[in-house]
Amino acid sequence: MRSLLVLLLSYSFFLSCDDGDVLNVQLEFDQNLSRCNGTTGSYILYDTREDPFESLTLLFPNNAQAQSIFNPENSGATEMMSINGNTVRFNYRTYSGDPNDYLCKDIPDENVSVIQNYEPQSGTVIFTSTFEDDDKDGVPNALEFDGDTDGDGIEDYKDNDDDGDNVPTLNERPDPNDDGDLSDAQDTDADGTPDYLDTDDDGDGTLTRLEDANNNGNLFDDIATGASVARFLDDTVNNSYAVTVTKPNAYTRTFKIFVILEDIDLSVFATDNFILGTYEYSINF
Repeated sequence: MRSLLVLLLSYSFFLSCDDGDVLNVQLEFDQNLSRCNGTTGSYILYDTREDPFESLTLLFPNNAQAQSIFNPENSGATEMMSINGNTVRFNYRTYSGDPNDYLCKDIPDENVSVIQNYEPQSGTVIFTSTFEDDDKDGVPNALEFDGDTDGDGIEDYKDNDDDGDNVPTLNERPDPNDDGDLSDAQDTDADGTPDYLDTDDDGDGTLTRLEDANNNGNLFDDIATGASVARFLDDTVNNSYAVTVTKPNAYTRTFKIFVILEDIDLSVFATDNFILGTYEYSINF
């Protein structure tokens, strides 16, 4: 757990409030942010604790800038907002019960109430949005950034069928023992090109994708009479069929929205710079 007040050396410290009382403030949040959706015109990113019941919330408008934050065109894009106490607000609150029963609710739990609320009227929010695409094909992204094997316009790291043979890369066993070393990738015809990069897996002279006898996009159910393996892995049969079905490509883009607040001043603490946390989510394409 990281301390919210990154400029201080201790998680627990004493501060004087305006009324002369001394508070023992112990703010430890995990910096894994959650989000209330922007259905009411605003988004809320928040972090909560249960012992004691506390929350950090950041509210900002659901507008074009917010869409750039949550769905950036380029990984590493940065956006900035000014805290103004109105459309952009940051709050530290304490509660009588679990804040997760209070936040994001149209009608909050009546058994939970806000005990203390601290809010700066100025400051800056800096959002850094990164994303990573992953086709989940069993080949690490780091090994797929160099090209587009089948020339279909989809880079290998986003292509779940790298060689375009209608057999998903994952099903061609690029890493049989899942150790990240592809030197043992399946190579049915032993020609030095692993199946996931080979357009003719069994080396029978007929392209793998043309051995789909029933044209249903599943080459594993096309087995010749008396055979025990699919045609595309059987070099004893080389019939070619008119194939019109092509499996659609799919990949996942995982976003990480990293949020830092600068120059905020509350009655219980002030800091030039601290990490609010990271909000992470994924979209399937």
